[in-house]
Amino acid sequence: MSDEKNLELGQSKQSTYSRFFSQKFNINGEPKGYDLQKYAQNPQEYISQLAALAKYYYISEGLIMRTVNIIRDYSITKLHLDYDKGKGKVKSIVDSFLKRVDIDKFCKDFVFEMAMTGNCFCYDRDGEYIDIYPLDLIEVSNVIVNGKQQVYFDNSKIGFEIEDDVYDAKLMEKAYPDEIQRGIKQNMAKIPFDLNKSYFCKMNSSRYDRYGVSFLVPAFDDLSRKNLLKEAERSTASGIIDQILHIKVGDKDHVPSQQDVLFYSDLFTGKTGSVRVTTPYFVSLEWVSPDSQIFGETKFLEIDKDLLSTLGVSLTLLRGEGGGNYSEGMLNITGLIRTIESIRSFLPPIIEDMIRRELERNNINADKTPKVSFNDIVIDENARLNLVQWLFEHAGLPYRVLFEEHGYDYDYMKLERIEENNSNDNDVFSLRDQPFQGSALKEVGRPEKNLSERKSDKNQSNNEQPRVAKQ
Repeated sequence: MSDEKNLELGQSKQSTYSRFFSQKFNINGEPKGYDLQKYAQNPQEYISQLAALAKYYYISEGLIMRTVNIIRDYSITKLHLDYDKGKGKVKSIVDSFLKRVDIDKFCKDFVFEMAMTGNCFCYDRDGEYIDIYPLDLIEVSNVIVNGKQQVYFDNSKIGFEIEDDVYDAKLMEKAYPDEIQRGIKQNMAKIPFDLNKSYFCKMNSSRYDRYGVSFLVPAFDDLSRKNLLKEAERSTASGIIDQILHIKVGDKDHVPSQQDVLFYSDLFTGKTGSVRVTTPYFVSLEWVSPDSQIFGETKFLEIDKDLLSTLGVSLTLLRGEGGGNYSEGMLNITGLIRTIESIRSFLPPIIEDMIRRELERNNINADKTPKVSFNDIVIDENARLNLVQWLFEHAGLPYRVLFEEHGYDYDYMKLERIEENNSNDNDVFSLRDQPFQGSALKEVGRPEKNLSERKSDKNQSNNEQPRVAKQ
């Protein structure tokens, strides 16, 4: 007798949904093999796992991908270089350096890494290009030298040996800095990077923490809830999944024997296609299907709203949809801009230091290094101008701010308005009467009847005198 026939009353086989879910997720909705609560208690020890979770949700959840992409794409505005000591030869050297390292691409890659993991380690390869190392190839120590954290290359993760071959030597020269190549040859497990050429940045952490934490981490709990709902919906998307063939055998007048129960239980075993079956009236066979609408749209929207609130993003910004609370949407956009500004604030000092090193390589004094800055971040120009207009009308925003935000010179506009008022331009340029506005005359519309018109009462004449009968 098979295991299926030995099920006791109240027992059931593990459902298709349960088997599928348990292979992919924990009971709380987290991806299999991860424990968010443990990571939250000690994020410094589990930074690689948190980074892996962020990458998983970036691929699997559209809200996360679009949020990170918006931060990456809107963060890099026009780069400004302020040469206090004069340009001259310096400008051509700086321009050549920025073009050679593809500074715009580096900035976007830097911001993307910071948004995803909360950390970014980059290395200046003597002005030829800029390396960015993933977290699983480095180890950040608590040692701080001249304000910089010492970072190590984790050779144990690579296990690469350099052979005495010309091709391998050239390959390694391009792949790794000199100090890392020497450490690999000496079989060092942890190889320190040159502090003068390396830059490590972190966010959402204290100064003495080794690593930072991504702004995505607080959203992981809501994403776990969403995993539970999505997998439950998938389990009932097809009517054939988890259907139950309920077979009733016997009634009060026909008590079934064990042989009868087993016979009807195996009635359709191994049979496919159309089947003809005849049973006594006290045998009933019925398919029972679960309701495919478990939670409905409202529950998913509720979780999406929690996610957006956690990330500080407007639904209108992510999906291009209208509606919703305008002021709340603007606050979300403002919060997102602050997140972007916080991330990219690391870039100007890094770029300035790299330019300084480039100038030194060209025998130019470091004091000629230009100051680096970015243009303001504008995610939605129309939304920004609408906010300015709303603040002017409802919150007393000054005229100067209103005009300048719309691109006008306030002093010039003020003088023009004073001159208009003094010359009574409103009277000179008064609006003309338009056809759809009617005429300025009093008598407009359909004319009224006068006394000469015939009235409906035939006993009265047009001049209100009795009519004389003809003789």
